[in-house]
Amino acid sequence: MKRSLFTIIALAVFFGTIYSNYKRQTPKSELDYDSFGQIPVVLNGRVQPLDSVARNTLLAINGKSTATYQDGSRHQPIEWLAEVLFQPQLAVDRPVFRIHDDGLRAILPHKEPDQSGSMIKRMLLGSGSSHHYYSLNEIRTVYDKIRQDAVEASEIEGQLRNRYQNAVVNLANNVIRFYNLTRTVHHGESPSFIEELTALQTIIPAAIEETEKQQRGEDFDSSKLSPMLSFMQVYRTFESESLFFTHPRPHVDGEQTWLKMSSALDEITRDGKPSEVTLHYATLVDAYRQGDAETFNAALPKLHEAIESIDPEATSKATAERLFNYLSPFYVSIIGYVIVFLLAVFSWPFGSQALNRAAYWTTVAVFVFHTIGMGFRVYIIDYAPVINLYSSAIYVGWGATLLALIIEKLFKNGIGSFVASVIGIASLIVAHHLIDGKDTLEQMKAVLDSNFWLTVHVLTVTFGYAATFFAGFFAIFYVIAGITTKLIDKKVAKMLSSVVFGIVCFSTLFSFFGTVTGGIWADQSWGRFWGWDPKENGAILLVLWNVIILHARWGGFARTRGIMAMAIFGNVVTSWSWMGTNMLGIGLHSYGFMNSAFQYLAGFWVLQLFFIALAYLPQSRWKSPVNG
Repeated sequence: MKRSLFTIIALAVFFGTIYSNYKRQTPKSELDYDSFGQIPVVLNGRVQPLDSVARNTLLAINGKSTATYQDGSRHQPIEWLAEVLFQPQLAVDRPVFRIHDDGLRAILPHKEPDQSGSMIKRMLLGSGSSHHYYSLNEIRTVYDKIRQDAVEASEIEGQLRNRYQNAVVNLANNVIRFYNLTRTVHHGESPSFIEELTALQTIIPAAIEETEKQQRGEDFDSSKLSPMLSFMQVYRTFESESLFFTHPRPHVDGEQTWLKMSSALDEITRDGKPSEVTLHYATLVDAYRQGDAETFNAALPKLHEAIESIDPEATSKATAERLFNYLSPFYVSIIGYVIVFLLAVFSWPFGSQALNRAAYWTTVAVFVFHTIGMGFRVYIIDYAPVINLYSSAIYVGWGATLLALIIEKLFKNGIGSFVASVIGIASLIVAHHLIDGKDTLEQMKAVLDSNFWLTVHVLTVTFGYAATFFAGFFAIFYVIAGITTKLIDKKVAKMLSSVVFGIVCFSTLFSFFGTVTGGIWADQSWGRFWGWDPKENGAILLVLWNVIILHARWGGFARTRGIMAMAIFGNVVTSWSWMGTNMLGIGLHSYGFMNSAFQYLAGFWVLQLFFIALAYLPQSRWKSPVNG
C-alpha cells in the first residue's frame, strides 16, 4: 500500500479532474439543457447535437466556450444558444462578440475597462479584456461601415489583408452567423409558434380548395388564398437565412436527407398539418418564451423520439457527441500529462521509485483517456482518426505516448513518462490552437471520404511524424539532462542512444511505407504516382533525413552526440513536412491550409537549433560524463 500511495493519489487527482470537468458542463437550471443539447441537427454537412452548434459558434465569435452576460454571470454555450434561437430580442444585448483589433474597436462605441474588483489584482493582472466584448445591438450602430469595409476587404486575397481587414471580415461573418441562428427555428414574426401553426391549419383547407379551383380554371376566392401566400412568403425568406437543418426525412433509395424548419413549415401549406417534429419544436419555443420549464422538459423526449423514429443513427451520434463534448478528453488529457510531467521530474532528484511508478501508471490512464477521445471521434465521423490538421496533432501526441509507454515499460527510469508528457502537452496545445473557431469534426477534403490507401497512408505517415518527434525529444532530454545534471551516466547514455536509434529505424519504416501508400492512392485518384507536390516532397524529405541518420550511425560518421543532434534536427524536418507545407497554401495533398502560425513554427525551429548548438558544447561544460 505504501509503495503505491503516490500512484493512488495521482490517479485520484486525474479521475477527479475528469469528474469535475464533466459536472462543470451541466448548466444549473430548471430547464433540461442536457437533453436539449442532444437534439440532432445537420450543419456543415454532418449530423451534430445542438450542444456542438452552440460550442463551435460561441468559440468562433467569443473565443471561449462560455458566455459572460452584461451582469457578469457566466453561462454554458447551450444556454446561450437556446436564448439566441428562441428569444433573440434578449440575446442581442449579450456582449459575446470579441473584438481585439484596436482599429475596429475605434469605430465601435467606446468602452472603459472594468474597474470593479480588487485594486491589487488590477495592478498585477491588468484590467482584463471585458471592454473587448460587444453585443449585437452595440455593433448595429456602426454596422453599415463594418459591412462596407468587410465587402471591400473580402475582395482582397486573404494573405494580403492587414489586421483590420481580417478583423472586419471575421466580425461581419460572425454577425451574419448570429443573425442566421436567430432565424433558424422560428422567424420571430409571431409571438407564439403554436398559435401560428393553429392559424395555419385553419386557413389551409379553404386555401387548398381555392387553389384546386384555380388549377381547374374555375372561379376562386383570392381572399382565401392570400393568407396562405403571406405565410409562404415568410417561410421562403426564412429558408435562405436559417443556419441548420432540423427535420430528418424518411430514407429514399438509402439516402437520408434533412429539411430546414422553413421547408417543413412550407410543406404544411401543401399537406395541411405539421409534422410531429415541427409540433414539438413549436412547444419548445413557446415554453421557453413563457418560462414554462415543465412543458419545455416534457416536450424534449417527445422531440427526441420523433427524430429517432426517422433517423435513429442521428440521435445515437448526437448523444455520443454531446457526451464527448462534456468529457473534453483532450483538454483533460493536457492536465493529466502535466501531472505525469511533475511526477517524472520529481522522481529523479529524490530517486523515488514510487514517484516513477506513479508517473508510469498515470501515463497509462491518460493514454487510455486520450484513446477514448479518439474513439469517440472515429464513431462520430465514421472515419479514420486523422481527417484534418487538428486531428493529426491529436494523433501525433497519441502515437508518441504509445511509444513512450513501451520504452518506459522496458527501462523503468521515468524518461519515457517524461518525454510522453512533454509531447502530449505540446501536441494537444497545438491542436487546441488549430481549432480557431472551426468545427474539428468536419472533414477538410472530400477525397478523405473513403479510400483504403489514403486511410493507410495518412495513418502511417502521421505515425512516422510521431516517431520522429519522439526520437527528437529523447535527444533533447539527453542534451538538457547531460548539461545540467549528472543523470546521464554511461548506462543511461547507452540506453538513450539505443532508444533514439531504434525509434529512427521505426520512423523510417513508417515514413517510407506512408509515402509509398500515398503514391498508390495518388495513382488511383489522379493517375500519377508522384507529382512533386509540397506535401509529397515533405514526406520524402522525412524519409531521407531518417535514412541519413541511420547511415551516419552505421558508417561511424557521427557518434552519440552527433546522432542526438541529428535526431533533434529531425524535429525541424518533421514540423516542416507536417505543418510547414500546409502554410504554403498550394498543392493537392495538403489537408488543412493555414498561414497564421508561421511565427510559432519559426520559433520552434530556432529552439531546435539552440538545442543542437548545446549538443556541441565542449565536454567540460557538461555535468554528465558523456563521450562522443
